[in-house]
Amino acid sequence: MTVPRPRWLVVAVVAACLAINVGWVVTHLDWLRPLVPGQPAPDFALPRIEAAGRDGPPVALSTLRGRVVVVEFWATWCEPCLLSLPHLDAAARRWGDRVVVVAVNVDDRAKARALFDQRRYQMVLAADDDTTSERYGVHQLPHAVVIDRAGVVAAVASRPSQIETAVARLLAAP
Repeated sequence: MTVPRPRWLVVAVVAACLAINVGWVVTHLDWLRPLVPGQPAPDFALPRIEAAGRDGPPVALSTLRGRVVVVEFWATWCEPCLLSLPHLDAAARRWGDRVVVVAVNVDDRAKARALFDQRRYQMVLAADDDTTSERYGVHQLPHAVVIDRAGVVAAVASRPSQIETAVARLLAAP
């Protein structure tokens, strides 16, 4: 025989859960909005990936103001990502110091570092902290965000051609 629980207890638990969820949503609105051109890019400070996948000094978006920035989220298991990286690295070499390309790995740091070393990529290799990819609205890979010199999102892209077009437009602007 089960003892019936007072209904007020169930209502109180549901109300408490609802209050906690609403509180989280209100304090994390920037995480829930889709990232769109024209809005400020969320700041980040992600660790660079050093030899054997160890954390290195952070790369912070705030320190890159004044330069065009491409942030590419990718994974070692993602075939489209692996096809995109050579194009992005070649573009980064053409752009030189005018553009900073940050390749944010979302999975295996050691594998990512080995891949970059093997292919001699010159992009900045950083590790996701799980919240940055959420704040940047990463739902599929690869996922790139082009950020202008003032720290504003200029484009959200998934193909190298879209990235290059957005960067060319920014570099042509005064």
